[in-house]
Amino acid sequence: MKYVQILSGCNSDIGSCCSDATLVSLIDIVRKIMELFQVIVPIVLLVMLMVQLSKLVMNPDEKGGLRKITNRIIAAMVIFLLPVFVDVVMSWLPETENFQVAACWKTARDINEYQQTASRQYNSKYDGKRVQLITQEKSSGSSSSKAGNGSATGQAIVNYALQFEGNRYVYGGSWNGELPYNPTDCSGFVQGVFRHFGISLPRTTSSQLVASNVRRISLSEVRAGDICMFQGHVALFTGNGYEIIHAANPRLGIIVTKDYRYSTNTFITALRVNGVN
Repeated sequence: MKYVQILSGCNSDIGSCCSDATLVSLIDIVRKIMELFQVIVPIVLLVMLMVQLSKLVMNPDEKGGLRKITNRIIAAMVIFLLPVFVDVVMSWLPETENFQVAACWKTARDINEYQQTASRQYNSKYDGKRVQLITQEKSSGSSSSKAGNGSATGQAIVNYALQFEGNRYVYGGSWNGELPYNPTDCSGFVQGVFRHFGISLPRTTSSQLVASNVRRISLSEVRAGDICMFQGHVALFTGNGYEIIHAANPRLGIIVTKDYRYSTNTFITALRVNGVN
């Protein structure tokens, strides 16, 4: 995968003029580092401030003591407000095909907010252990009774995906959705399968989550060809209950898993691509 790309044109798949999913991922990392600094550095500076203040109380005649205290207060305020300042600057900049940093910055922010909201909603509903979901399934029968086979398009998507079971997983690999298969990762696999049917999806899990041509659905609605979205992972529902097919990891490759609750990956939501079911 290229980590630096120069692209032009707006991309409605990720909701803005940001057409570089890799740039979104890198900006998201920068945002998280800034947020970490926003918490840690002011605390360190405030501790140093208290130490300096104690010294000043014990020795009021210390040269430059008050200036050092003032400098640390200003530094703590600047670092704490830096992410806010950057957000304001980016919101003022135009989203154009020739200047995509602002668009990608906004996209990374929106994706992060969406993931946090979806995760909170899911965890509050299923208390982090999915107890309610399991209870509902037991009271209404097996999981297969809650998921349908889907439309002809959905079935065709799943049938196409199933023929790649057992193939390799390569993080960041690129695949155009056609034969021969080129090893890729979970989001590249989902993107490639849909691309084979002329359906455009963004490259990464985070951008697929907020793509303009998908919508959230409940687990009771899932059918063949719907997307199963986790934090940092993505799969396809096969239509056989809550069974999924996905590019799992470098060790397992592309596999079929009987239940989407197969690991500790935090489930976010099920998604339906427009026109599939």
